[in-house]
Amino acid sequence: MRLLLKILLVLAIAVAVVTLFGEGPGYVLVQVGEWTLETTATLGLIVLVLVWALGWEVWSLLITAWHMPGRLAGVRDRRRRRRSLELLERGLLALEGGDAGQAQRHLARGARLAQAPAAFHLEAARAAHLAGAKAKAEEYLDQAQQTVAGDDPAVTLLRAEIEMGAGRAEHALALLSDLENQDADNPRLLKRLLVLYRRVADWDALMRLLPRARKAGVVTPEEADSELTLARGRRMEEARLADEGEIVERLWKEAGRDERGDPRIAVPWVRYLLARDRVDDARKALEQGLGRSWGGELVDLYLALPEAQASPQELLRRLERWRNDHPRDPHLLTVLAQLAISAQFWGKADQYLAEAGAQSDLPPQILLRLAHLYQAREKPDQALTFCQRGLAALGGEQAPELPPPGPEASGYSVE
Repeated sequence: MRLLLKILLVLAIAVAVVTLFGEGPGYVLVQVGEWTLETTATLGLIVLVLVWALGWEVWSLLITAWHMPGRLAGVRDRRRRRRSLELLERGLLALEGGDAGQAQRHLARGARLAQAPAAFHLEAARAAHLAGAKAKAEEYLDQAQQTVAGDDPAVTLLRAEIEMGAGRAEHALALLSDLENQDADNPRLLKRLLVLYRRVADWDALMRLLPRARKAGVVTPEEADSELTLARGRRMEEARLADEGEIVERLWKEAGRDERGDPRIAVPWVRYLLARDRVDDARKALEQGLGRSWGGELVDLYLALPEAQASPQELLRRLERWRNDHPRDPHLLTVLAQLAISAQFWGKADQYLAEAGAQSDLPPQILLRLAHLYQAREKPDQALTFCQRGLAALGGEQAPELPPPGPEASGYSVE
């Protein structure tokens, strides 16, 4: 089409020239050696234009031929890129569908076609790991390491993820700890570190990491506050069991007012106070904790107070005031039943046991506590029933032998 337009243009110019020089055409003389060429100016101009047009076409053909290898290479590259993206899509879909072997094959083929194969190698390593091909997974990771930028954490993050999946949390933590020093605010890194610190129960590290994770948007403010409270409480319990009183007291002082009312913080604090024979402080902490936030585990700790054995009837009277606000709380009902047994108020004890036992979806510890309390009431059939239910809730198959009934059956240990 372009050539036809050029020919028409040349003809139009020729017609214009003929019209212009029709009356006085003039002539053109060209002499080269012994050769002489003479023609009219009109025809000479037409020939010159035709020669110019032909030369332009020849030049264009030469330029096209010169660039042809590059254009062919570009076509091949586009086809390879399109094919690699198709294989990436197939591989990811197969991986999501659970066919790790097929995903690995698609991704490995795509990596050979792709100009930037790092993503293919990483996903192929993930697929190989899921398929159980550990050597292949390591090979793909090494290939990915060679193609990514030197400071890109993607390979290390995937290595850590594979270690986590294999149950080697300590190895994964070692990898990510080194990476944390290089890229401390990477959201993906922070997310994996949170999972690892929970798994290995490193509560100090979790408390240190949560503010940064919150700032990076990895967790919401509500999730960060809840996890911080949980981590603080677990660390306090660890320190209490290890007789590290300074740590327990420091963590309690660092806790905010709302945190101190949370049973996850208040319970280990009260246990610590009771273990140190600071009964008055423990009693005060119990009252304040329950006043801020009701928690069954806090109610359980009343059984560790000296008055639970010395004057159970008085403590029973004090705790019964909460029945109106918490009539179905299984912790409160079993504590009242235990105190009633210690005070030998058999009617009340049976009433509280019946109210607690009639509820559905009781936690295993409550079911097992009911078993011991029914044994203390010398009712072995009910004791065995609740013991079996408790073991079933815990995944057990056989009921343990219950201790002999007696006053010690209703005791409570801070541990």
